[in-house]
Amino acid sequence: MQRLSGMDAAFLYAETPSVHMHTLKVAIVEPPRHLAAEDILDGLRSELERRIHLLPPFRLRAVEVPLGLHHPVWVEDPDFNLSRHLYRKTLPAPGNASQLNAMVSQIASEQLPRDRPLWEIWVIDGLESGDIAYVAKLHHALAD
Repeated sequence: MQRLSGMDAAFLYAETPSVHMHTLKVAIVEPPRHLAAEDILDGLRSELERRIHLLPPFRLRAVEVPLGLHHPVWVEDPDFNLSRHLYRKTLPAPGNASQLNAMVSQIASEQLPRDRPLWEIWVIDGLESGDIAYVAKLHHALAD
């Protein structure tokens, strides 16, 4: 257990249903041609399972202190499951930039659930170029 710093706690306190305190990182990459779209998420999951021990904050969730007597604390999530952090979406044809932007906007418009570590990664396929997009969403309390 580790108490959130004042700055990290401020990011949690500042969040409202209409003001989200997360950041998005978007990368558009050419996938390996030998992998089907559904296999890309499985590959990401396998690689994260192998390396998640190198990212301890990605297994921590923020827990409120009873009666709000102090800043929340980081605790290891006893129910940690990568499936609750990794998602896949497929754009409808033609999979153009406007559709990708709309999907990224939709992802950005939803708060990160507080019952788990404050991050998620989306794999978006169906782009007309054949590329895929990775969208990583991290709460500022975790990232900063």
